[in-house]
Amino acid sequence: MSGKTWGIIGAVVVLAAAGTTTALYLSRDKAGDYKSLPACDKLSAAVVGKPAFKVGQNVTDAADIHGLHPAYSNIRCESFDDQTSVEVDLFGASNMSVLTTEKYPDKQVHDGTWRANDLFSHNNLTRLNANVAYGSADYADMTCTVEQVKRNAAVMLTVPMPKTMPQTTSSAQRRALCEQIAQTQMPKVMDAAL
Repeated sequence: MSGKTWGIIGAVVVLAAAGTTTALYLSRDKAGDYKSLPACDKLSAAVVGKPAFKVGQNVTDAADIHGLHPAYSNIRCESFDDQTSVEVDLFGASNMSVLTTEKYPDKQVHDGTWRANDLFSHNNLTRLNANVAYGSADYADMTCTVEQVKRNAAVMLTVPMPKTMPQTTSSAQRRALCEQIAQTQMPKVMDAAL
C-alpha cells in the first residue's frame, strides 16, 4: 500500500476513535445518574481520622409507601464513639417526596437531580455555594454538618467539633471552623461517595 492509502486508513481510524469517544461522553452525560452506593470502608478512608464506621442504615430498594415508589437508596455510615457520620442518598425519578412520603404538590414525576436538589434546599444550613452548605445540626454547636448535592446524589458529612476547642469559643468561630471543614474535607468525601 502507498503512503497515501495508509494516511487515509489512519485518518479513518482516528475519526472512528474520536466518534466512539464522543459517543461515550454523550451517553455518560445523558445517563449521568449515580446508581451504586459506596461502602463504609471507602467513606471512612476519606474522613479525617479514618473513623471505624459501621452501617447505621442501608436502603438499597425502598419499599412502596402509600402506593408510591420512592425511587430512593441510601447508606448511612457512622462511628458510634464520636458522632462522625457520612450519609449518601441517591434518587431516581418519582412523584413521591421523601420528606412527606406523599405525592409532590404539583403531582409531577421529577427526575433524580430535581429531587436531590429539592431535599438539599430544605435544610437550614449556610450556603458555601450553590451545591454545598454547612452548619451545626445541634443546638450546642458541638458538631459540623456539611451537605453537598451532585446530580441525583446528596451527601452529608457530620463531624464533632475538636475536643480541644474551649467552651468559650464563639458561635462565629465555630461556624468558621465548620466552613473550613466544608472546604477541605467535603471534596474528599464526595470523591469517595461518588
